[in-house]
Amino acid sequence: MSKTGQTYFAAQRWAKEQLAGTDVDSASPQFLLQMHHGWDATHLLLHNRDQMPDDEQAWFYQAVRRLLGHEPAQYIAGQAPFYGRTFTVTPDVLIPEAETAELVDWVLTTVPDRPLSVLDLGTGSGVIGITLALERPHWRVTLSDVSPAALTVAQQNAGHFGLDLPVVESDLFAGMADQRFDLIVTNPPYIDPAATSLMDTAVLKYEPDLALFADEAGLGFYRRLFTQAGNHLTRTGQLFGETGFDQERSIQDLLHRCDRQAQIETRHDVADKMRMIHVWDFSGAGGN
Repeated sequence: MSKTGQTYFAAQRWAKEQLAGTDVDSASPQFLLQMHHGWDATHLLLHNRDQMPDDEQAWFYQAVRRLLGHEPAQYIAGQAPFYGRTFTVTPDVLIPEAETAELVDWVLTTVPDRPLSVLDLGTGSGVIGITLALERPHWRVTLSDVSPAALTVAQQNAGHFGLDLPVVESDLFAGMADQRFDLIVTNPPYIDPAATSLMDTAVLKYEPDLALFADEAGLGFYRRLFTQAGNHLTRTGQLFGETGFDQERSIQDLLHRCDRQAQIETRHDVADKMRMIHVWDFSGAGGN
């Protein structure tokens, strides 16, 4: 790639050549440019014949090299889209995925729009809790995570959207001993550490292990959650969570071992893979 004189079109053509024959998403260079400028696909097309400034060309050249090293485009850009909004992301938090947006959809279409106390447990970048707070202004949303670095990102995102949400550093409920919620939503670690051969290189290399992997074949976090959730939900409280595609039977069995009273519903994503659960009627749930 020459050092000067490249149009946006020529730069993208060069990037496509660099990525040819690799397992890197060929749309990543366009994503980087769109995030860099705040453009949509149409505006990128409108600028195709414009000359890319030299400093941006140097950045783009290096960004494509990082893509070739399997670094996710969202981390390179420092941003990721979610539910029609753009959120800051860093390697301290997971990159939001389509399945998580489906989980948010399920919550919004199932839970009544009335004042509720809501916990985004293991919030990461905050996309779930912040989206729920923006879509349902009557909900009082708390963000919690065991990672201080993740909470820094979540606070940054909340502030960007003009929200002042409570933030709690907590391993599960340890930092919220006396609190009960009407709704808990979580995208916790649920991947079996033995299943790394099925995972993308970019995820393994760059996304935080703390947010990905759980012991007990991926069910360790959920075992702890199911055991304790009843003590932190109101009488009519509900739990929604994201899970692994291969855990449909095992997570139901786990719930009934931890809490014989609780009821569970599973849901498949648009690819017909089981990815979500809805749990209610926990024993121990009480309050208003």
